Amino acid sequence: MKKILLCTASLFVANQVSAAPNLQGYYQAKELVSYTVNKIQQNKAEFFMLDYALTKPAQPQAQFLANNDALGYFQAKNSGMNWEEFKRIVQKVNPEGLRDQYVCRTDMSGVKLAYIAKRDEGCSGNYDNKSMAISQKDTKVTFFRRWDFDPMQSHFEIQSYDNNVSANTETLTMDYVFKFEGRWIGDSVRVIKGQSVLNDSSTQPTYDVAYYQYSPRSRSGLIPGAESLLYSDSPYFITDNTEDTAVDNSANHVAKTVFNTFGVMDSNYQGRNVNTDGSVYWVSRDYVNQYTLENSTKAYFVSDPQNFVIDISMTGPFDSWVQVDATDWDPEKGTDQASSGGWVSHAFNNIHNITSVSPTFCMIEDIAKGRPVTGYFTEDGKMGWVPSMNDCKAVDPGYVPKVYSHFINGNGEEVTFSSLRQSAQDIIYVRKQNPQGEKELLTLDDVKAMKSSPRYLQIKRDLSQRLAWAKPYDILK
Repeated sequence: MKKILLCTASLFVANQVSAAPNLQGYYQAKELVSYTVNKIQQNKAEFFMLDYALTKPAQPQAQFLANNDALGYFQAKNSGMNWEEFKRIVQKVNPEGLRDQYVCRTDMSGVKLAYIAKRDEGCSGNYDNKSMAISQKDTKVTFFRRWDFDPMQSHFEIQSYDNNVSANTETLTMDYVFKFEGRWIGDSVRVIKGQSVLNDSSTQPTYDVAYYQYSPRSRSGLIPGAESLLYSDSPYFITDNTEDTAVDNSANHVAKTVFNTFGVMDSNYQGRNVNTDGSVYWVSRDYVNQYTLENSTKAYFVSDPQNFVIDISMTGPFDSWVQVDATDWDPEKGTDQASSGGWVSHAFNNIHNITSVSPTFCMIEDIAKGRPVTGYFTEDGKMGWVPSMNDCKAVDPGYVPKVYSHFINGNGEEVTFSSLRQSAQDIIYVRKQNPQGEKELLTLDDVKAMKSSPRYLQIKRDLSQRLAWAKPYDILK
């Protein structure tokens, strides 16, 4: 397997510490793969001086490193790079990286450690109060950042890259932790990239993606508590032929993979059958299908975005539903007559990580057809109207139009409608290619089975363990 190579064209410079946490299920898993790879690539630029320091022998005192020497070493390892572009990236993510520096290089129980230091500083394993550090243990390199946003609160960001040639896997992890009311909280991402031989003898990359997030309710009650774990029921691969199989059954095609999010939400919830101020389990299950765009290329969307909510006692009534474009009135299933275009909205909003507003089907159709993008709200702006996708001009009295000039995504960036037009056309074009809501809805038995499954328990144990450490940011383990 080839290593993840640094490419300046794909370097991703960002301030956020997690990948689009508002995305759901499969769409978040897809984003996590791209985000995590790009974040590790960014670290190659941000930490290149410390990466060079790992090649030096350990010393009891800080040693001087010349920037030109580090650049020469890095260039030798990354031939063909545009160096002017590389220097611009370093200048943006770590301006100190383009200067000569003193660095501490120590060995700690088989772990190489390096961190930025002061001249004549004695070296030890105490990197905790440094803004940047790097460690290497066997095939794993770990990057450490400390962010002091205020004198009383330190946040720690840890990313690791483990290229295990013998196992033919690359494991990328990202953790972001800080202490809140005496408890460590944060989130953890893990992406394991492997390979599978398929039934046609081809070799395809596989992905095992998981994301864990934990935050307790604040003592004041103003900040709700939440805990969630996103994972797929198996590692997956993507090919144009959805009938492809891995000969050793080590992975499934993405169209035969289910993506689950099992969460606890500690806040007010009001639904069709559940109405509580206490904690609820909120479980999501995504079935993915292959779709063919108008230009004949293949694309993947969630065909059945399912949700299930129940009190954490797992007793009493529950809400179980799926996002679809239209529903028939069915008193037995408890569904209303509806034509909101919810499937299109769910897919489009997740694909583009839209956070400023949740565009309705009609707004997405406006984008696709180049019309003014119009939403409808009460005069005070507190309530919105979702028109029927069959008649976008039919709006109840009391709602007034609001014409948008752009959207804002989860990165805080303005998204122009011209950049979304082809995507809007695509999602409307494919919406009828696969049946919506064809899978059985989540049941309480499904949720109990998910919560007790070995895969769920193992992944949760692996990803939550840092928060149980006295030093969850420890890079010497």
